[in-house]
Amino acid sequence: MKILNFGSCNIDFVYSVENIVVPGETLSSNKLDLFAGGKGLNQSIAAARAGAVVYHAGCIGSDGEMLKDVLCESGVNTDYLYTVKGKNGHAVIQVSSQGENSIVLYPGSNFMVTKELVDKVLQNFGKDDILLLQNEISNVPYIISKAYEKGMKIAFNPAPFDEKLKAIDFNKLTYLILNETEAMGFTGKKEPMDSIAYIKDKYPLLTVILTVGKEGCICSYADKILKQSAYKVNVVDTTAAGDTFTGYFLSCVCKGMSIEKALKISSAASAVTVSGMGAAPSIPTMNKVDAAIKEMKEYTNSTLNKSAVIYKYIDENLKTANLNELSRIFGYTKEYTSELVKRKIGVSFSCAVKKKRCERAAELLKSTDMSISEIIEEVGYSNETFFRENFKELYSFSPLKYRKEKQK
Repeated sequence: MKILNFGSCNIDFVYSVENIVVPGETLSSNKLDLFAGGKGLNQSIAAARAGAVVYHAGCIGSDGEMLKDVLCESGVNTDYLYTVKGKNGHAVIQVSSQGENSIVLYPGSNFMVTKELVDKVLQNFGKDDILLLQNEISNVPYIISKAYEKGMKIAFNPAPFDEKLKAIDFNKLTYLILNETEAMGFTGKKEPMDSIAYIKDKYPLLTVILTVGKEGCICSYADKILKQSAYKVNVVDTTAAGDTFTGYFLSCVCKGMSIEKALKISSAASAVTVSGMGAAPSIPTMNKVDAAIKEMKEYTNSTLNKSAVIYKYIDENLKTANLNELSRIFGYTKEYTSELVKRKIGVSFSCAVKKKRCERAAELLKSTDMSISEIIEEVGYSNETFFRENFKELYSFSPLKYRKEKQK
């Protein structure tokens, strides 16, 4: 199985600044670096460094020969990367002292990919191969249609998001890999799980991977929802984080790994990338990722560690715990949060709260002389009859009898 990446190749002008420039502001940069970049080039290098057989197709300008050299040095086949007249695509990138970035793209040679060139390249690939695409070259809808006719598995990273994406038939895709900004542009939804639900409702056969920054990533495939936490690192430059994730994920898929393992390795690779400067230079090899996984720790406070968050929330908000508030903490809809609780802890949210309240009441009955009314108030019940029924259901005794038995 081969990966064909029909993607962009850019020359990145990276300006190190104290903060990202805002409208009307003039700011001096601390440093200027030139790097090979472009989402296509970055993803090809990531997939190759992860061990996949990768072919990069597209167009570079007369000033972009060094980009071909960078790809070849990383083990990417460039037989289908053509040099055209005109300026190469480039990016102006601001990187703040906090590691955040802002990017302006000039398409240049990346928009010189013709339908004739597409047909010429695709005749060398078939149904056992994966096509990888981004939204930084010309004729993307045509490439998808032709690859679909050949039975190729198609992975699409819709970045940058723009109106041209509406011309694409997403039913022809196998994998959709996107971040929160792209998901919101595509679905109009602010919450990650709402975006996932929207996409899966329209395209039920599509495997969707949504990266959510320090929260890690969410993957929906078949009838499963998988979560993978991010790894803790010292963030230097986030420029190629998503590209590294995409390249590594597809490489892992090519190797026959499970989705769960692919997500873990891809997240680790992305973490290693953001700890270095530049796009392509910071993308790690698989050996480096394997070593890093043994040393790095996942974010333990990530809301992707759902069970711990659910129990912690109920414990700390015993009197006022409610599903609406928990939904806001997770950033999900109330309906999805309700389903999530059942999957993670095996009971409904209301049952979990009821059990915690009764457990706390049992402790107070054993260790204090508080009245039943005071205990009911302390644990958050407003209806005494309801409390007594719930308590007896859980402990097989009325509260008073329980106290007598336990204080003997």
